[in-house]
Amino acid sequence: MQNQTTDSKKDIAPLQNVSAAPGSDTCLIACPIFEKELESVLAELNLSPAISYMHYTIHTNPQIMEEQLQEKVANVRDNSQNIRFLVGKHCKGKRDMAEVVESCKGKIPQARNCIDMIIGSELTRDLQKNRTSLMTPAWVRMINQSIADGQWSVSDARLNLGWYNKILILDTGVDPLSDEQIMEFFDLTQVEIDILPVDLKHFKALLQDLLQ
Repeated sequence: MQNQTTDSKKDIAPLQNVSAAPGSDTCLIACPIFEKELESVLAELNLSPAISYMHYTIHTNPQIMEEQLQEKVANVRDNSQNIRFLVGKHCKGKRDMAEVVESCKGKIPQARNCIDMIIGSELTRDLQKNRTSLMTPAWVRMINQSIADGQWSVSDARLNLGWYNKILILDTGVDPLSDEQIMEFFDLTQVEIDILPVDLKHFKALLQDLLQ
């Protein structure tokens, strides 16, 4: 683990809202926070569901979350026999995810959120002790993009994250942050940042179960 506490500036590319063309009878409606890890693991497993990514603003606006879920389900319902959701069960817009999934006879992992899906709920609870916030590199990029797009302000970021004693960034090795990006994020949050390398074994098993 390393601790970064100096400042540097570097542009952070936005997360993209990408929809894959249907290529199988299974469609995966996914949170964009998983994009890099998802595509890496699917290639390793030789699986190719059609993927429909929601827009990153679902994390800051419940109404957008609801609209995105409705849109994605409507778009894939007529073309896919099997609808799968790579979204946390506790993530929701105007409705609970359980209601959304049931409405289209879909399937969703038994996980509260994206961090649980990556490393499992037991490790998540252990790492979150002592007021530690867990993020992946995509979360850092999303927060920066939210500020760049006017969805959040610097004050919003500091108010939401300043409660924590530490931010622990889980580095899966797929799309790591540069030293400059880590330094920039510390400058934004003014919270200690550590990096923890993690593997994708739990995420891989979760995807295999979800897509079987």
